[in-house]
Amino acid sequence: MNPSMINDANNIVLAVLGAVGNGKSSTLNSIIQEPLFQSGRAIGAVTQQIGSCVRHWKLPEVGRTVHIVDTPGMCESTYKDVENVHLMVEFFKTLSHGVSAFVLVFNIHNTRLDEYTKNMLRLFERLLGPHFWKHVVIVFTHVDEDQRDYLEENIDALTDPAEGFVKVLSQWFNLPYQPPIVFLSNRDTRYSQYARDCFMELYEAVVSVEEGTRRAKFTCTFFQEVNNRMGVAQDNFIVQSIRYAAVSIPQMVQNGTRNVVSACSVM
Repeated sequence: MNPSMINDANNIVLAVLGAVGNGKSSTLNSIIQEPLFQSGRAIGAVTQQIGSCVRHWKLPEVGRTVHIVDTPGMCESTYKDVENVHLMVEFFKTLSHGVSAFVLVFNIHNTRLDEYTKNMLRLFERLLGPHFWKHVVIVFTHVDEDQRDYLEENIDALTDPAEGFVKVLSQWFNLPYQPPIVFLSNRDTRYSQYARDCFMELYEAVVSVEEGTRRAKFTCTFFQEVNNRMGVAQDNFIVQSIRYAAVSIPQMVQNGTRNVVSACSVM
């Protein structure tokens, strides 16, 4: 891939966020049909740093180029998660044209909207601004074809217009709209028509987000403020912003603000 493609304004730019073990990396591998991002079952987070590449979107082949960004998995460790958010912010500010869609990845077998999940999303909202939700796509992984009937009740509950996952999320964050929701299988993606149909739904969800924002990628005042600073002043601004966002969330500091301050002090 030509290096100049990285900063092509016509790229789809996907930033994938989620907890450890939810299938972020394998989803990206499926999109590009390459084992580029490390995935699999592990005791700790498999993705330890930001990974990105520019490739053709191959599942399905849609004739577009995608700049995909794999982020460290959230792991319910105040210190590590704040450090990871810092890494993400550092990376996002290098993207010339912003982000097309933030893909929030969840595991269909763990669909609880618990306080930890709520607080991590609140942290992103505080740093990125509430309009980042306009660029969000919700994805549930491990919805394999042979499990689809078994999971039907879960799916119905998640998509319930009155009490479903996205409805509750919208209520929590006072969203005037509901992000699209997609169910994926990463099994046998090279040959399974079912898996291909799942990923077509993902692509269509990303396109719907693009159309909803008139193809304007996500940028925010925070990124602009970061880019307006240099050196130590830039680092201090990022640290202070993350500290402010984190200490405003009770659950993030349930073990004491010392952990958050310590995490910020080493950034």
